[in-house]
Amino acid sequence: MSDPTPVIDDLREESEELDRLVAGLEPERWALPTPAAGWTVAHQIGHLAWTDHRARTAVTDPDGFRTLVEQALAAPHTYVDDGAEEYARAEPAALLARWREGRAALEKALREAPDGARFPWFGPPMSTASVATARLMETWAHARDVADTLGVTRAPTGRLRHIARLGVRTRDFAYGVHGLTPPADPFRVELTAPDGGD
Repeated sequence: MSDPTPVIDDLREESEELDRLVAGLEPERWALPTPAAGWTVAHQIGHLAWTDHRARTAVTDPDGFRTLVEQALAAPHTYVDDGAEEYARAEPAALLARWREGRAALEKALREAPDGARFPWFGPPMSTASVATARLMETWAHARDVADTLGVTRAPTGRLRHIARLGVRTRDFAYGVHGLTPPADPFRVELTAPDGGD
């Protein structure tokens, strides 16, 4: 089993980079529309805070997580957007504080998770490293929307290696959830990291 520490560390760094983008924004700029239709900067951060809470529940309270799954099944087309909307209603300072507290709590839970643990999710159960990678992927993607909205160009970092690895590892699963048979031919993905490494 791989050590989840590097991806947890990278999740923290990715989150801190996005935090620096929004921490000094004037309150009115939190209401700017982003490339995600219907979502403002506040919705983007609200969604991350909301999802971090669900991830922490999965890690620390699997029985409580079942209730969240039931809620998702009751409103499959609106559950995620409703969560973002609920959190986005907060004043920017309160939303930022909520996101910071939630991601710190999730980080602590991931670092304290027992070796080999698997946690429930809205799809297949996930390992500690997979939970951290999924959170990193979402943080990176939503940070991109926020950066584009603010006219900021973000330089790619070595943290993206986790996301690339996730994409390769879940390729066959992606075919399956769409009722398709993945190609049988072997495939290889080669990427060059921003520092020139593999």
